[in-house]
Formats: sequence, C-alpha cells, structure tokens
Amino acid sequence: MQNNMSATEVLTYLISLLEINLSELSTAEHKNEYVLGSWEASIECLEIISAWERAKEYGLNYDPQMKFSIK
Repeated sequence: MQNNMSATEVLTYLISLLEINLSELSTAEHKNEYVLGSWEASIECLEIISAWERAKEYGLNYDPQMKFSIK
C-alpha cells in the first residue's frame, strides 16, 4: 500500500480488501468464533462505507450480508 492516498483511493482499497476477506471467510470450512466475529466486523465496515455518497460508483451497490453469506 502506498502512502499519501486520497480519501477515494483509501475507500476503494478498503472496499476491495474487505471483499477479499469476506470471500475467504464465507468459504471457510470451520465457522468458529474468530471466523464469525471477523465476518460480522467486515460486514459492518462495508455497511458503514455504503453510507458514503459515492459508494455505488465503486461497486458497493449490494447488500453485504446477502453477497457474503456465511451459512
């Protein structure tokens, strides 16, 4: 990661990182407390970022809980 990123660059990077993490967590074989807690925290972060006025422009136009279901 580079330093001196703009707010938009930081949010874009954060969205991407959270989506990667959620993809991994949602396919984990063992859903222990760590996995479930990490999943919940990541979902909450995406939901907060969804409040950003430009979130949809950067691909956040979905319900994170539905897209990254942890069944």
